[in-house]
This record gives sequence, C-alpha cells and structure tokens, in this order.
Amino acid sequence: VCDADGFNPRPLLKSSQPIMSPVWTPDGSHIMYVSFEHYRAAIYSQDWSTGKRSLVSKSPGINNAPAISPKGNQMALVLSKTGFLKLYLLNMTTHQLKQLTKGPSIDTEPAFTPNGRYLLFTSDRGGGPQIYRYDLSNGRIERMTYDGNYNARARVLPDGLGFVMMHRQDGLFSIAKQSFIDGQLQVLAPAGRDES
Repeated sequence: VCDADGFNPRPLLKSSQPIMSPVWTPDGSHIMYVSFEHYRAAIYSQDWSTGKRSLVSKSPGINNAPAISPKGNQMALVLSKTGFLKLYLLNMTTHQLKQLTKGPSIDTEPAFTPNGRYLLFTSDRGGGPQIYRYDLSNGRIERMTYDGNYNARARVLPDGLGFVMMHRQDGLFSIAKQSFIDGQLQVLAPAGRDES
C-alpha cells in the first residue's frame, strides 16, 4: 500500500508465490486479495493498519476475483467448484455461500454497482469475452456489450451511470466507457495497448 501519489510504499505481504486481485473494503479498513502462498489459490482479508489476516475462501480449485458490495456485507467471488469458473456470493457475516451463475461458460471478474443491486461480470457464454449484468434481486442476466470482439474487466463508475472496461476492436486493446442509459461506447485511451 502507498500514498495516493505513489510515494511511501510499504509491503503488506511478501510471498514467493503470486499475490493478485487486491480490492479495498468500502470502509477502507481491509484489503481482500488472492494468494497462492500454499501453492493453491485462496482469498484472504487483511487489516492494512495492523497486518492481521484471515482466510475468507479456500474452496477446492480456483478462488479468484473478490469484489466487495458497497455495504461491505457481501463478497462476490469466482470459484471452480463445479469444474467451470462460476460467480458466487458470500455473506460476510453468516459465511453462507450462494452460486449465482451456472452452465459451461467462464464467468469471472465481478463488480458491484454502487446501489448493490447488480453485478457486472465477464463471460464467454456468447462465444467470446463480453460484459453481462446479473440482477441480484431476481437472478436475471443481461448482456451489456456488443461493440468489439473482446470486452472484459468492467468497473462501474461511482455515479452508477456507466462503466469502464478493457475493449478490443480491430486487434487493438483500449480502455472504453459505456453508458447504462443509452449503451453508447466511448474509447478513452486509443493507444491500442492498454489493459486493466
């Protein structure tokens, strides 16, 4: 973790194995991340000020892509318990786990909307990576992106009116923004070599 300007970096965890997908809890007290320190993926929560850690998910197979709800009471995550990468919802108080998506597709990279009602996620259920929206109130899934042959890693804007994502068109990777209101897509960084 470091200051907002990039200075004063200090390590929270050192490991010879990969550490990835860090996300802050909404109150800023903890960081959730995936660690392979025991040669298998697991999701941990760590108090960044004290360094105290706790194991959140260690299901057989892949544990990946933690996303915390705006109220901090739920975590969306990706597990391979069924043999396919699927979205799950974990209640952070009761530790009850609920499977959200099914089928043979790869469903990954969840992101909550600011109101906590929807999850955006990346899926290849349409033949290639595209952004979909899962309605947590009724389980309905809606495809959100149609422009470009690769759209992934959606992150919702703070005002909830749209999202940014990795976007590929004509072989070039860019950062793009899409509106929830009219579906209009705008490429923000047209260099062709941008991601995440």
